[in-house]
Amino acid sequence: MFRYLPWAREGLSVLLRLILAVGLMEGVRSGYFAGLLPFYAPDRLGLGPTAFTLAFTLHQLAENLAKGPGGLLAERVGFGLTLSLAALAGLLALLLTPMAREAWLLWTLGLVWGLFMSTLYPGLMTYASRVAVPGREARALSFTFTLIMPWVGLGLVGVGQVAQRHPGTGLQLLLLAQALALALTLSLFRFRIPLPPPSRERYPLSRLLLFLPAAFGQTFAPALVSLSLLRYAKERLGLEPLELGFLLLLGGGLAFGLLPFTGRLVDRKGHAPFLVAGLLLLGLVMLRVGLGAAPGETPFLAALGGLGFSLFLPGWNGFLARNLPQENRAGIWGTLMSVEGLGVALGPAAGGALWEAFGPQAPFLVGGSLFLALSLLYLVAFGRARWSQS
Repeated sequence: MFRYLPWAREGLSVLLRLILAVGLMEGVRSGYFAGLLPFYAPDRLGLGPTAFTLAFTLHQLAENLAKGPGGLLAERVGFGLTLSLAALAGLLALLLTPMAREAWLLWTLGLVWGLFMSTLYPGLMTYASRVAVPGREARALSFTFTLIMPWVGLGLVGVGQVAQRHPGTGLQLLLLAQALALALTLSLFRFRIPLPPPSRERYPLSRLLLFLPAAFGQTFAPALVSLSLLRYAKERLGLEPLELGFLLLLGGGLAFGLLPFTGRLVDRKGHAPFLVAGLLLLGLVMLRVGLGAAPGETPFLAALGGLGFSLFLPGWNGFLARNLPQENRAGIWGTLMSVEGLGVALGPAAGGALWEAFGPQAPFLVGGSLFLALSLLYLVAFGRARWSQS
């Protein structure tokens, strides 16, 4: 079995515990903000939608803006320590939620919780890249990401189903899951990410500038349509919510199902063609949807989008794994994640403004054009042969 895994056997036990702990904390977070608060805040705290949605916004901003320093702390102070503090902060936020009958208290809980969560992903992805089998870095990072993401949906759906009938029980479930996450992190309390030997070669910092367009664009482009997709599908594509859900499941299932194969290809052939092809396919799909796809085309477009994502994700991860400097990697990775988070934060507002100014198709056309521009940018950059493929 170990011959097929992208991680070294020596670091696998720690990595699996890290993935489970981070997954539990992600499930608790999505379950809290999206599954619990829409029911708990009005019924138990007397707070309206503006209060609890702003709590989530502050939480996200605090986490994303602090990921650079958070990654540096995870690598230098100790990832086990910062992970344990994040789990403890989440547990305290849950315990104090019944007392947050003023909006500012709920906002403070969300903000502080977000600050402590800022160390999670820079630390996890850095460690996953360090324990990857040489030549399998793209698969290692892609698999790590895909093992975390299902917890987000599980927390949202599971807690939401309970909280809409029994908000108090929903909070108790979250407390139980967060306590389990804290126990896992405490078992890793002394864990530190292995540091590479100091390098005498100076890393060209100007190289980092080429990571920024994709870091921002890959989240900003889909975020442009995130809040309008349901209405656009109904009014322009003639799709009911259940039909749209099926298409999203088709695309997402294909994307994650293909990752073992596309990740292997990226590790063997190099990241450049797959990163460019993934961006190109995603751009073409968004443009076609924006131009008014026929109902019969939508399953094909969903499958094509899934294929594009399955090419892009390992291509992007391989690009990072092979070109980010080893020294202070978690801090630099965290900074890129902050840029990605900025795309998520700004995209919905920009998409709404485009919709209002130019019509409902505008966010799709702008997002698709952005993906195509990124594919062209990296095609030119990789064509100059300045980026390592070995």
